[in-house]
Amino acid sequence: MRFRAPEMADAPAVLAVLEARDRVDLGEVEHSLEDLLGEWRLSDFDLERGAQVVVTTDGRIVAYAAVRRPGAYAVVAPEHEGRGIGSRLLEWAEQRERELVRDVHRQWVAGANTSARRLLTGAGYHPARSYYRMVRSLDDAPARPAVPAGYALRSVDVLRDVAAMHAVDAASFAPAPDYEPESLAEFTEEHLKAHDFDAGLSGVASHEGRIVGFLLAGPRPEERVGYVHILAVAPEHQDRGVGTALLLGAFAAFAKAGLLEARLGVASYNERGLRVYERAGMTMRHRFDIYERPIGLASGAGQ
Repeated sequence: MRFRAPEMADAPAVLAVLEARDRVDLGEVEHSLEDLLGEWRLSDFDLERGAQVVVTTDGRIVAYAAVRRPGAYAVVAPEHEGRGIGSRLLEWAEQRERELVRDVHRQWVAGANTSARRLLTGAGYHPARSYYRMVRSLDDAPARPAVPAGYALRSVDVLRDVAAMHAVDAASFAPAPDYEPESLAEFTEEHLKAHDFDAGLSGVASHEGRIVGFLLAGPRPEERVGYVHILAVAPEHQDRGVGTALLLGAFAAFAKAGLLEARLGVASYNERGLRVYERAGMTMRHRFDIYERPIGLASGAGQ
């Protein structure tokens, strides 16, 4: 086996590994080539130093790992588990985190991936929190949402709204344990220039002419799915129905666009968000866990 940095031409082979892992862990494919290439092309992602592929002697890619924020993600093709590949990738990821001057390593893993969970537990990691994939059929999506008194909803105008959305995003998510601040340029590149962002399916909520909440979403046409990427409401306007109105407005836009299902991800500690999503008819389909371990700037893996 050979470990090396991926090249752009490796994307289809890496995607095949991700898809194989999805089928085993989730029972469906979540990754797409556009998602993978979109991440590789981000200005804060170093493809040469921030990712690894594992190549067999006959040239097949059978594993992939990447370190970005807020942690690392590693997958091994199901038929190549149990050969020490995951341990080697974990050691590499920890070293990459040290290069980035991080003293805690976070590793994402699907809740159903028992082999990866055993590996992490054996290496001294503990489950710190979970993220849930929430879903809802759009068969009975509302034609239009009820908007709280004093508020107005409209579609996103990127140039006009970006600074206000960035400020609301920071205020809303700053208390989260894994929050990492984004500059305005990073926020724009990551969310508003993403291949699957659609301003027409997204919305902002305003109060007295000021944006106090927003929802960013986009379609996955091949699955006929509408995906909510971010839903944020300024703290002083939470618990007033603003988030629910934005969410139901997105459901209505998804249904009008011919999409059949809505999806989003939410952290287990976000109790307010969970209540909003459950009241809107969403249920959990998959769970992903983040495992953590202090690594120190000079410690070795597994020590």
